[in-house]
Formats: sequence, structure tokens, C-alpha cells
Amino acid sequence: MPNLFIPSGILIGATELVQSYGQDPESLARRCQLPILALRDPDFLVSARAVMIFFEQAAAACKDRGFGLVLADQTRLAAILGPLWILLRTARSIDEMCGNLAENFDLYSSAATMSFERNEGGGLLSWGANTGQAESEVQMAEFAMATCCQEIRSHHPPGWQPSYVQFRHAPPAQLSRHHRMFGSQLRFNQDVNAIGLDKQTLQQPMHSRSVGARSLVRSVLRHDMALLDAGLSARVESIIRALLPFAPCTVGDVSGALGMAERTLQEHLQARNSSFKIIKDKVRADLAMKYVAHSELSLTEITDILGYSDLSTFSRSFRRWHGTSARDIRRQ
Repeated sequence: MPNLFIPSGILIGATELVQSYGQDPESLARRCQLPILALRDPDFLVSARAVMIFFEQAAAACKDRGFGLVLADQTRLAAILGPLWILLRTARSIDEMCGNLAENFDLYSSAATMSFERNEGGGLLSWGANTGQAESEVQMAEFAMATCCQEIRSHHPPGWQPSYVQFRHAPPAQLSRHHRMFGSQLRFNQDVNAIGLDKQTLQQPMHSRSVGARSLVRSVLRHDMALLDAGLSARVESIIRALLPFAPCTVGDVSGALGMAERTLQEHLQARNSSFKIIKDKVRADLAMKYVAHSELSLTEITDILGYSDLSTFSRSFRRWHGTSARDIRRQ
């Protein structure tokens, strides 16, 4: 199975949901080899396989085949994608948003693939796990399709439903919850997990420039308005945390996500006695300690995730940040 990772932000709300069924989320996480920290820290990078197993075992422990749908109903795509959602907010239509999501999904995670194919009737937005077929992807597939539907629905009048939704897995015994989420046009045992969207849906303008949506963008960046009030540095830090594991995360990447020129960003940070390099170094230091102390990632894998060219360079940086070696932390 490929060694693929996903931000722990996908688990937002899972702790409370599992507890509402009278189950222990931390015990469940241990059984799935999922770090406990991932349940409360959205910045953590975890095994996609462990998350997929967690979703499946949570459904079994809670005795609810629709666990993924319930969690999706309490979640917004923006909360999961974090700053990547900022890259989508400039879309002028649902069609453009779907295209941008598929094109840039690798910035969020390499553990799954999203694609968007236009056709005569409209378009097909699809999702598939890259983690192999050893484990079931039923809960994760339904969660992914539901969160996408919820986002598209938020830009339409009440009552909108997709043309159809299809899944690779077999149907559950009861479909009432699926009908409420996806509408009546459901297809199972298909070759791909996908949402069918008609032309009218795709032509719908995005509401991303509304006051409410801008407020959502601001709160998503750190989930804390007090921290956001600290200004540009906090927003830059948030975007670096989200993009660092999946992209080179250059100053150009971050300035693009913020919608400002690279030089302008640097000048604003300098006026605040900071710089892109200082902020990125701070984020690397924090994530490095989290990964070394709380994950089973090898030091070589952590080196790659944090964008270092070799282990020796990472090791020197770790000692500079924390006054000890990464190997000593692991031994402790």
C-alpha cells in the first residue's frame, strides 16, 4: 500500500460525533493506529489508511452505516480544505470551482484523486482513494461526496439536488439518509464515485464574494477570530501549515493564495518585523516536533514532508530549534 498522508483536519467533529454514540474516540483511534493528537490538532499529518480505517471502525462501533453522512452533514468543505478553499473562492461559477478543486486537490492530499469531466449534459465530479483496495472506502467515499454536495448546495436555492450520485460500493439496506443527502437518483456498484451535475447547476454563480462567505474564509484560516486579528502573519502561517506537506510552499504559492503580489506580501511582513522565511521556519519547527514526538513517520519521511533536501540538513535544523536531536526525542 502506498505511504500516503492526509491532514488531520478531516477529523474535525469526529470526536464529538463518536462520543454522541456513547463510544470512546481515543480508544478507537489507538485501534486504528491513529495518533490521539490527530483528533484535536487539525495541522497534524496522518496516514490516509489509518483515517480510512477509523471511519469504517467508527461506523461499526457506533452501529451506524451512515456515519460518514452524519459527519459530513456537520462539516463544511472549507473546514476540511482549509486555505486550499481560499484558492477556490475566486471561481465565478460552480463549473469553475469544480475544475479548480480537481486541478488543485493534490495541494490538499496525495491520498486521493479528484477529477472533473465536462460532458454534453453537464459534468462529472469524481473522487477515489489512492490507498489501495485492502480496506473499505465506503465511509470515506460517502463523506467525500456528501461534503462536495453540501458545498455546491450552499450556492443554490433551497431544495437543490444533483442530477445523480454514484458509488463503487453496494447499496446499504436503508437508503432514506442517502436520499435526504443526495436526492433520489442514486447508483451503486459503479466504476467510480461521482456526482453528476447538469449545465444549469454548473452555470450557477458562486457566492464567494458575499459578506457571509468572506467571513467564513476568515474564520476558516485559523478557526479563531482573535488570532486572525493578529493580522497578516497569522494568515501566512495558516496557509504554510496547510500547503507545506504537499507543495514546495514558496512565497509565490502563499502570496497567490492570499491574492496579493509576492513583493507586496514581503513588504507587509517586513513592516511587521517578520518575513516569509521566519514564519516558514517557525511552522517547520512546530510540525517537526509533532511528527517526531507523536507519529510513526520515519525521520526520512519527515524530512521530505517538511521540504528538506536531505536528512542531515533537517537534523541540523531540528537541533537548532529544540536544543536536542530528533533521534533523542524518539528514544525518549
